[in-house]
Amino acid sequence: MQILTVLAHPSPKSFNQSVAQMVRDVALQKDHQVTVCDLYAEKFNPILTDEDFESFNRAITPPDIQRMQDAVKAANVVAFIHPIWWFGVPAILKGWIDRVFSYGFAYGHDSRGVKPLLAGKKAIIVSTAGGAEAQSYGPNGFKDAMLRIYDDGIFRFVGFDIVLHRIFYEVPAKSESERREMLEVLREDLQKVL
Repeated sequence: MQILTVLAHPSPKSFNQSVAQMVRDVALQKDHQVTVCDLYAEKFNPILTDEDFESFNRAITPPDIQRMQDAVKAANVVAFIHPIWWFGVPAILKGWIDRVFSYGFAYGHDSRGVKPLLAGKKAIIVSTAGGAEAQSYGPNGFKDAMLRIYDDGIFRFVGFDIVLHRIFYEVPAKSESERREMLEVLREDLQKVL
């Protein structure tokens, strides 16, 4: 099985990097192939431009988008790893989605309406948050809103089967031992879905 990891955190010392490493470790233990796309390290351009639209209209995909689309096409599972900032994904990941999940690649239309074109692929989503679930995300409905927009409005919309969406809360306040415990929880999750 081919696993693509899309990582969206600027710090190479972040907990998100540890999460990406855990995905890689578990996948390799199961003899899967792993490709890691670190958006910040690769300096991915998240800005969808008029030139991009012009290229798409001429049935030409810009090379940086084509490379990412080829990686998605080759993958059976795509793991998205990111912090939650302002109750959403970092701008670089949103821009990746805007540019890579383009019309004709990720979705299209037929006589019945919108047609997902990435059906058959699985998604793993691991998000990290600075706030507490009970105070910051649960009672005010932000968690449900995020899951609705992100899981349904993006990933299921283009055809992904979401096999895991794990949110780790209060990450900056956790001790090293607590972070190791979170990674062990993730290892158990991944053992079940990879």
